[in-house]
Amino acid sequence: MQNETTTTNQEIKLTPEIIKAIKKQKYYSEEAFLTDANDYINAIKENRMINVIGSVALSGMSRTLKFTSCQHSCNFRGENLYYQRNYINLFICLGYKETKNNFGYFRVYGCGMDMIFNTNYCIIHDFKRIGLINEEECRKLAQLTPNTI
Repeated sequence: MQNETTTTNQEIKLTPEIIKAIKKQKYYSEEAFLTDANDYINAIKENRMINVIGSVALSGMSRTLKFTSCQHSCNFRGENLYYQRNYINLFICLGYKETKNNFGYFRVYGCGMDMIFNTNYCIIHDFKRIGLINEEECRKLAQLTPNTI
């Protein structure tokens, strides 16, 4: 249970904005949001999170990003399978805007800093405010930058 997130001392409280965003999603629920959030946290802990930079604006003031993680599953024969899990629904519910032409990418604005680090930093702090992780985990996980391809 070392890789599981611990929420025993904290109460999970989704904000009204997150609940509203979840309800706008077609095939998404609060349970799916919490599952995605916990999988995201575990992928960051285990260094399995991968970031793809889709494009950078000519001005350099924005870029499109996609966060995925390598996930393990078994099929009905017990064979080990791996797939890339996309977290776009999680990011949309946390206030990021999906790009219109590229499924799975969202846009972030800013320049002069590592926007991938900043995005993960903000997401991890959102998880702390929701109650998914504690202060110590937040400090540690917020400093981890996903790998970029």
